[in-house]
Amino acid sequence: MPIQDKYFDSSDFKEKLQIYENAQNAGNSVYLEADDLTDIAEYYHSIGNMEACMHAVNYAIHLFPGATMPLVFRARVALLIENNVARALEYAEMIDDKADLDYLYVKAEIMIVDDRVDEANEFLHQEYEQLDDEEDKADFVIDVANLFADYELMSIAEQWLALSDEYDATDYKELQGRIAIWQGDFEESKRIYNELIDRNPYSFTYWNQLATTQLMHNEIMDSIQSSEFALAINPDDEDATLNKANGLFSLGDFEEASKYYERYSKICPNSEVGEMFQGISLINLNKTEEGVEHLKKAEQIAGAYSENLHDIYVELAYSLSVLGHHDETLEYIEKISRLEDHDPYETDILKGHVHLQKGEIEKAMLCFQHAVNASNGLPRVILRIGVCIYDNGYYSLAYDVFHLLLDDASDDWKEGWSYLALCCKLLSRDTEFVYAVRKACQLNPVEAKLVLGELFPDNISPDDYVNYLKNNQ
Repeated sequence: MPIQDKYFDSSDFKEKLQIYENAQNAGNSVYLEADDLTDIAEYYHSIGNMEACMHAVNYAIHLFPGATMPLVFRARVALLIENNVARALEYAEMIDDKADLDYLYVKAEIMIVDDRVDEANEFLHQEYEQLDDEEDKADFVIDVANLFADYELMSIAEQWLALSDEYDATDYKELQGRIAIWQGDFEESKRIYNELIDRNPYSFTYWNQLATTQLMHNEIMDSIQSSEFALAINPDDEDATLNKANGLFSLGDFEEASKYYERYSKICPNSEVGEMFQGISLINLNKTEEGVEHLKKAEQIAGAYSENLHDIYVELAYSLSVLGHHDETLEYIEKISRLEDHDPYETDILKGHVHLQKGEIEKAMLCFQHAVNASNGLPRVILRIGVCIYDNGYYSLAYDVFHLLLDDASDDWKEGWSYLALCCKLLSRDTEFVYAVRKACQLNPVEAKLVLGELFPDNISPDDYVNYLKNNQ
């Protein structure tokens, strides 16, 4: 939940919103300050009412032509929602006070979205050098660092943060924590967010950041606990809800995960993420038809430029194939092939999957071989082919593919041992099964939990899988 939402819960904002809505309902004009009308527009945006949002911001621009905040907001709508860089620039240039820092920020943001990152960076450095007020300069450094961080340009954000000497300031440490996550320094990130939590234990934002760090560091139970602290502070917090859902999903608890993804969908109805993962969770529970319904809802919500469209299409292709809807499966394979970010060998794997569903093994193997050749034998391609073959019940063939993958794997490759273990289990290769389980738990406990979890009691972790097998044979 954005920090601004705290203000939306205040009596001051609610009073102004009531004045505005009463006037709108009565068909009357109303006078509120430009910043207040912009806050109202942001509020409507936060609840997904874009019609009311646009009416409020346009009304603010009409009352206060040239005012900074309404025009900044309108420019960002043009930039991020309408995908119209030229229109965003038009609104930005309507701002009267070209020395206002917010004007400088939105102009730089337009450059970043327009793939002119170096130009934006140079522009901001030039403006920084022209600032005289030391307080403005200090704020400018942090604001600009956060701007680049918001677009995951962390190396540039880190360079800007290095210009600040306010090492103990809260906003400095917040950004420092974000950069530490990007660098993969999870211990440092956890240290920073624990320090921030000590300062403000009721900040659900800090608990969420800690939960995210723990999840990325594979500390799943700790991440879920941190998410629960955030939810105790704010039960409707979208980030905490999603973090907890992701944690439960990582543990293979798809039943509970689907409930939290459903909650997330209700909190964020304009995001496809909740519907998408609710669908995937249900598919993992063998509720494929129900899962497909949610995936199709996710497809409807997702815009044409959504980064999640690819995964939605892939999941739908596999699931529809499982249901025997082969014509519809091929339609989704065709949709994948039209995406700019699809891998050239991906459709071959999906077509191979369809052939296996139909029992056409030779045709499937031709597709798989083409995928391997097209990718120059990428391990992740071989892994996906092995999983595909396993899912279709050809366990001996899958066993051979996983061995092909793992016998020549590099030292940093950690995926596939859990699937090999399953093949060994089903093929009664008992000694090799235990060895594969051990390797899976050592190298990739998350995969081990997801893939092998059904073979073990829920209350034991992958660290104890091998001991459990020894004690229960």
